Amino acid sequence: MWATSPKVRRFRFWWRLIIAYIKKYQFRFVALIFLLSISGFIIVKGWNLVVRSNVISIGYAGSYTIENIPSEILELATQSLVTTDEHGESIPKLASHWTVSEDGKTYIVFLKDNLIWHDSTLVDATNISLAISNVQITALNNKAIEFKLPSPIASFPQALNKPIFKTKTYYGTGEYRIVKIDQVEDSVKKVSLHPKDTNLPLVEIKFYKDQLQLVDALKIGEIKYAKIPNAQKFQSWPNLNVERQTDFSQIVTVFFNNKDSSLVSKDLRQALIFAINSSDFDGEVSKSPIPPQNWAYNDSVKQYSYNLVKAKELLSKLPPNDIKITLSVTPGLEFLADKIKSDWQSLGINVELEMILQTPKNYQALLAFNRINPDPDQYSLWHSTQLETNITGYQNVKVDKLLEDARTTTNLEERKKLYLEFQETLVEDAPAAFLYHPYRYKVVYKNIQDMVKKLPSL
Repeated sequence: MWATSPKVRRFRFWWRLIIAYIKKYQFRFVALIFLLSISGFIIVKGWNLVVRSNVISIGYAGSYTIENIPSEILELATQSLVTTDEHGESIPKLASHWTVSEDGKTYIVFLKDNLIWHDSTLVDATNISLAISNVQITALNNKAIEFKLPSPIASFPQALNKPIFKTKTYYGTGEYRIVKIDQVEDSVKKVSLHPKDTNLPLVEIKFYKDQLQLVDALKIGEIKYAKIPNAQKFQSWPNLNVERQTDFSQIVTVFFNNKDSSLVSKDLRQALIFAINSSDFDGEVSKSPIPPQNWAYNDSVKQYSYNLVKAKELLSKLPPNDIKITLSVTPGLEFLADKIKSDWQSLGINVELEMILQTPKNYQALLAFNRINPDPDQYSLWHSTQLETNITGYQNVKVDKLLEDARTTTNLEERKKLYLEFQETLVEDAPAAFLYHPYRYKVVYKNIQDMVKKLPSL
């Protein structure tokens, strides 16, 4: 027989000893394994809860692709060359300054020193991803970018107020880095962001088809933070904090089809505006298409405070006629539409409501949210040549000239004078009723409020 080596004998000894021990203390051994398994499970689950407790889930309503993710979200991950202050003026952000040629067609933007991408490389003018339609963009060197315009536009710096990334990447310059974008076909469903500073929370942005789905997600805690147009149902929830803010980037507006046989009359349009009772508006009453904090705002335009007597007086100037108006209404404004219908009916006008999802090509009156740019340039909305975007069909030679001159001069004081006069003329002509800047309600679960305060934007 072959002799058994010492190593084999040692192994057999210990193996038999272990088996004997397990048989003797079988119950204790099984109990120990069970306790260790339970402990491991609890530790794993507990760690996941700790990780999740450091995540802010933010909800947005709307369908977005990678190309049009809201700038508000991207501002967590990066910055823009130029930004806008509270008065609507353009100020440098990643840019240190810019110059404008005498003809107003060439802008040269200079970058600040020592800007760093998320991959720790220097921001270089040659590797910035930025596209602006109808503008020729050239990196002159690593610190300067030239923008050549086909015609002078004084509001051009506003076009540079968009988040920039390193070419062919999602590397930005912000406190957060985009680590994942979940999509279904071309539609973005979730954006995951991680902070550079470990003291900051993780952020998940989740997208929902509409406001109803967004509100449902808030109710069940699927998201912990959202801005919604109406939060009355959440005011009494003890675990939620609701903060009201005025959205000066929008004006709830009734657009009149100025080419409609009935609404071609300025007296009728003014009468309709005077008849609208503003006492229950869910926002701050507006007087002009330009918001009150803007540098070009005119507080002296014609006032259309609720005045039924004045409205009837204006109607009395018109030939006797049964006036019928169809008011087309976009989503979220149904309640207001019912009130406007009642107000106009008090003038003896026959009103029908039409619920729509997008701006129709043919309409009489249209109640909608009107999004406005920080710069007062509203050439696309009111210039007579803008057939696609001037949805009221408004025509006024004086307004055309004011808008043309205001967008080509770079002198701020001259621009302001032109826009003051533009507002006076437009509001007097009443091609639309500028009702109010809507409230937006920031709804946040109280247990994450301290984390939300740490976020650099939102």
